Amino acid sequence: MGSDERRGTATMKQVAEEVGVSIAAVSKVLHGKGNNIRISEARAQDIRAAAVRLRYRPNALARSLRMSRTHTIGLIWENMAEIGEGPLYYVHLLDGVASTLFPRHYRLTILPEIPMVGGIGQLADGRLDGVIWCKMPDARSILDDLEQTPLHVVGLNTSLAHHLCPTVTCDNEGGSKLVVDHLIELGHRNILFVIDRGSEDTPDAISRRNGFLEAMARHGIDANKSVTYWDKSDPEVLEWLRTNPKETAVYAWYEGLAGKIMHRVQQAGFSVPGDLSVVGFDSTLYCDSLKPRLTAVRQPITEMAQTAAKVVLDLIEGRPLDRTSFTFSCTLDVRESTSSPALHRSTH
Repeated sequence: MGSDERRGTATMKQVAEEVGVSIAAVSKVLHGKGNNIRISEARAQDIRAAAVRLRYRPNALARSLRMSRTHTIGLIWENMAEIGEGPLYYVHLLDGVASTLFPRHYRLTILPEIPMVGGIGQLADGRLDGVIWCKMPDARSILDDLEQTPLHVVGLNTSLAHHLCPTVTCDNEGGSKLVVDHLIELGHRNILFVIDRGSEDTPDAISRRNGFLEAMARHGIDANKSVTYWDKSDPEVLEWLRTNPKETAVYAWYEGLAGKIMHRVQQAGFSVPGDLSVVGFDSTLYCDSLKPRLTAVRQPITEMAQTAAKVVLDLIEGRPLDRTSFTFSCTLDVRESTSSPALHRSTH
């Protein structure tokens, strides 16, 4: 046996020579190629045995080039953070994508960021078969890129709803309305909506803010001045509480920010929900780990991610789509972080 064969680099030609058959016969047995070629079962066993003996391994790269596919999907995941800090949104998202792609033998490449101008075009160089873009910004430059690129793109948790690429999202506005209706029913009239700085242009943050304002207006409350922006790592809760604010409830646009706000409120000596009710978005086990447990909107993150992955595979493999826009309903998980407002907030 030659040195190349010992290193496991035997070719189909070498397998064919070992058995005394054609390369086409080897391809038929090992790769299912060549419907017109007839091979007896005994001969097929000889070919398989020779392939094992010679340590033949198919050249995946060459096969990908022949098929014009790499079986690799890109996951654009900007502002990736907090995976190890408790919030579980991205964990469920990864579960959903991986559980769909991996059984189909597709690989996943995480892309932390791409340029706002020409970014999609730079990805369409043959390295990726398709892209799932989390929280795709609604920017003109991106729309222009989508019109030009041959790459298959699916937007996940984005407000885009057009013919340029399929989109998968939850009913963010409806989720915010559930929060407002719950707090109003408890007796709250003054509610603060909080977005962290840097997320002002994030599609689902915008949608949740709009849903909040619409729901408040439906209850006859002008809440335009009740939207604020705090630091994600250290929300300015103490400074805000020192102003003796009128708000008796805080709604944070995602669960991690709500958890940090609740922690800062308690550090300042105030009670949740006695002095301040707190609500978040993305109801996961993280919410149950907090004390008190966090009331939060539940979106079906895993199912949404599975849908996005299935859609991108359908595009790659040429299957027709029944539709190109998918919106999932939300529900509200009421826990112990919300209650009726106190008549008088504690002073410290």
